[in-house]
Amino acid sequence: MSIEDRLSSIESEYKEAYKMLHEMASYPTYYQSKPNFVAEALKKVLSLQRMLELLYEDVRKLKDEKTEFYVERCDDTVTEIGEIIRKANGICAKIDADDFSDAFRLFKLIRSLMYQIIEDVRLIYALKLYPIQEKMALKSLLTDLGFLEVTKCLDEAETNFAEKHFKDAIDRAREALEKTVTSILSAIGKKPSGYFSTDVGTLSSLGIIDKETKKLTEATYSYLSEAGAHGRIGDLTSGDAHYALKETYMRIDILLKKYSMYSSKKDNKPKAR
Repeated sequence: MSIEDRLSSIESEYKEAYKMLHEMASYPTYYQSKPNFVAEALKKVLSLQRMLELLYEDVRKLKDEKTEFYVERCDDTVTEIGEIIRKANGICAKIDADDFSDAFRLFKLIRSLMYQIIEDVRLIYALKLYPIQEKMALKSLLTDLGFLEVTKCLDEAETNFAEKHFKDAIDRAREALEKTVTSILSAIGKKPSGYFSTDVGTLSSLGIIDKETKKLTEATYSYLSEAGAHGRIGDLTSGDAHYALKETYMRIDILLKKYSMYSSKKDNKPKAR
């Protein structure tokens, strides 16, 4: 599961627990006679806490000079959420005492803390650049495949990033992803349509990539478009550009691996007699 999928799952878990607690707070007398529903709501709250704790356990492994401040801030926020949920007069205690209104009030306090963690985690992952050795290997593979325009776009993206031209860096990253898709299509004798979603759909329909890869590739492209070509300028940060470049390298790497697997199968397929 990608980090964005995990963050989305945490947000969904919060919304489900919120809905259940809101119901209980709205009709307390009714739900006092529904212990199974109350137990499920309690499980949702504890599940949310556990998901955040597990997320932090993974995030703290990324702690270095660049990320130390944000990792430690995540630690403090996760601890604060845990106290709201489990302390003597916290959410769990309020639910056990059938004080659903106060439990719901406390649960709403978690929302801003949860989003602080989510945004800090995004920044931490953005600050962890794609390893230099893997960058070099990827560019070497692109050159071997003849996808020279992709390599050129990546080089320009890195140059723009180093010069703090973050919008231009993200624009070039988006172009690199576009050219990867069109280069693969051209390599198998298919004419690109000029529309990214259509071309990615073609890769999927041909069996070169699976549905999950298609979904994540489109999500990355959407982010690059919104942050770069069609969107923010003044508020773009180094964190935005870090994240954009890292995601671009990862998506291109996955697309090339899928393409290589597809090509190998085609080459090994028995020829008709």
